[in-house]
Amino acid sequence: MFSVNDDEKQDNRGPIELARLIRGLSMALAAGAKPRDALDLLVQEAQAAIGCDHIFLSRYEAATQTFRAVAWRSSVDPGDVSLEQKFMGSSYFNGQPIVVHDLSQYNYRLRPGVARLGLLSMVGVPLVTSQGVSGVLEAFAERPDHFSDLDADLLGLIARQAAAILERADLDRETKYRSAENDFLIAALKMEQASLGSLFYKVGETFAGVLGVDGIAVFGVESAIAGSPLQEVMARGFTMADLGRLKTLFGKDRLQKLLPSGDGAGNKLIVKQAFRQGGAGAAKLLYTVPIAYRGSLQGLIVFYWRQIDKSADPTALEKFIERTVGHITMLLGRKDIYANIQRISFNDPLTGLSNRRMFEYVLDREIKKMRRTGKPLSLLMVDVDFFKSINDVHGHPSGDAVLEQIGAIIRESFRSVDLAARYGGEEFAIILPDTDRAQAVSVAERLRLKVAERQFQIGKGCINVTISIGGATWGSRDGAGDMTGERLVASADKALYQAKQMGRDITIFINE
Repeated sequence: MFSVNDDEKQDNRGPIELARLIRGLSMALAAGAKPRDALDLLVQEAQAAIGCDHIFLSRYEAATQTFRAVAWRSSVDPGDVSLEQKFMGSSYFNGQPIVVHDLSQYNYRLRPGVARLGLLSMVGVPLVTSQGVSGVLEAFAERPDHFSDLDADLLGLIARQAAAILERADLDRETKYRSAENDFLIAALKMEQASLGSLFYKVGETFAGVLGVDGIAVFGVESAIAGSPLQEVMARGFTMADLGRLKTLFGKDRLQKLLPSGDGAGNKLIVKQAFRQGGAGAAKLLYTVPIAYRGSLQGLIVFYWRQIDKSADPTALEKFIERTVGHITMLLGRKDIYANIQRISFNDPLTGLSNRRMFEYVLDREIKKMRRTGKPLSLLMVDVDFFKSINDVHGHPSGDAVLEQIGAIIRESFRSVDLAARYGGEEFAIILPDTDRAQAVSVAERLRLKVAERQFQIGKGCINVTISIGGATWGSRDGAGDMTGERLVASADKALYQAKQMGRDITIFINE
């Protein structure tokens, strides 16, 4: 024990205080007691055991070098104190109790609020866990020479129990975090092909349940749309007016600042700021967690507690959040890879249109749909006129350039429900759901004329290109039983052949 004054008082109170202390400890450690309640009861019993005027139990946060008050009996709220400002702060790291018999000699080192209490003696005991000093238990008296070695021993016993409560609570909390992480990851992997909003909703539910927050809002970020880039996914504990203020608070410029820098220097995953719900009343500390992928902000999570549990280890909480956001980033990467594989598997890389595999899949789906509904289905087969001559005269790179530009024209000429594909070589196919013969002829002619009027860039020059189109339509009056995708393609192909035979740059249509 470190004592500032060697004068010690005689004390006969030991057995009485020890018996009371044991009873208090038993109550504090009773099954089902919450860590904060147990610590509060320990502080209460400690005050009764050593007869002090003020007593404070603080948790030490190594990451910020701050002592955070958890439980106390005093007319003064001790608040949070940095290691540098803490009286006897660095001295606690030798792991030994400290007794000061005359604080008047050290008033210049006490914080003003504490000094004004007229404290004249103190005893402080560090809370030591397997991780080192996790906090401190300090008692103050308004009389000099109030505390003896016995008081320090009694306080030491309580400090060991408090340290055990903190360590056990941290272990339980870490187990809860890890279990929640595993549950989230398993559930999220099953949602790999679900929308981004579904994934963000799941992480919002996880945070709400595990962190015990009083309010949480999760947003997707859509920078390209007009107005606020924040799109609400879920919200609890926030009013509609609060959500509106959040969207105003996190404008595009503010969101850009939340993106991590490339070198990682100074990056903070969790950003804290004050926020007033309803625009009035006491401000709450709002925690903001951005979700970024490849330099782009994908989502935003904001949450708050009405009263944060200062007995909890904030470092463990932040690591849980960091790991969970890391899982989300990994899943975004997997979704990106899956989307690339889909593009490679079902898209033609030259024209950007679907490939024949995708065409056959969608045609089969639309045939089945038309059999159920009886609504018409049309198919266009498109061929580039004299394409071999283009390759022979201008070279194959020029032929590729023509196909690429025709692909762009086709993409901009049809509805989102239509499917345009490169069928093979210089031939294209377009599926037109819910489209009768007259409508199909109209859109085919628009496409043919658009191509004929376009100047196609090849190298440093331009050429004119035309296309021939053959089409077929299947309607409800044609019967549903014997129609197949192969038959519809054969009919449109037959019409295309007729267009070629009739001089090209023409649309021929037949009914199926």
